[in-house]
Amino acid sequence: MQIPNLGILLNLSIIIPAIAGIYVFKSINKAYRYFIISICAGALHEYNAEFQFTNSFLFQSLYSFISTQFILLLYFNWDAEKIAPIKKSLIHSLVFVLVAIDQYFEFQSAYHIQWALITSMIGISIYGIRLLTQNQNNFLKNKESLSRKLIIIPYLVFSVYYAAINILMHFLFSKTTQPLFMNLYNVIRWINFLSYISYTLALLWAPKKEKFL
Repeated sequence: MQIPNLGILLNLSIIIPAIAGIYVFKSINKAYRYFIISICAGALHEYNAEFQFTNSFLFQSLYSFISTQFILLLYFNWDAEKIAPIKKSLIHSLVFVLVAIDQYFEFQSAYHIQWALITSMIGISIYGIRLLTQNQNNFLKNKESLSRKLIIIPYLVFSVYYAAINILMHFLFSKTTQPLFMNLYNVIRWINFLSYISYTLALLWAPKKEKFL
């Protein structure tokens, strides 16, 4: 039996926050369930990509849709400055259309960079910065604020790094620069691993739902 290399193990470590999320799913505050579903979808995508249980494009597409939509749901729930329902619907629809465009053109092998998905991820990350600046997210105030930061910041770091590397590769990738970009791309695996640890702590420390008599 072949032992997976370190890079693969780092990718598959997403199972850690997924298991933690499943463990606390029933007891956790409802808003965090959106994030748990997103993490579980990511775990299915990573394990299918490695072990090829079924069509990898299908899993990648589902994960792209679920991840962007459910992170938005999570952030909308956390936002202290409540957004009008019509604006929420428009943002959800816009992100859905952008991701759908990317998935269609990737399926057609029409281009090699997911511009729309990158735009969506960066937009969601910028929205996360807004949440970090709101008063109720002062991480010295309570454990819930720390849990939020442990989700928002890693997602922001990953999104920005992923976007930067893919854009640079699109314009500068060549036989000469290939080794450099391979090394830069491998950094994503370590960012992912650290993010998964952060997500696990966030879910374990997250507030539990209120119990009613």
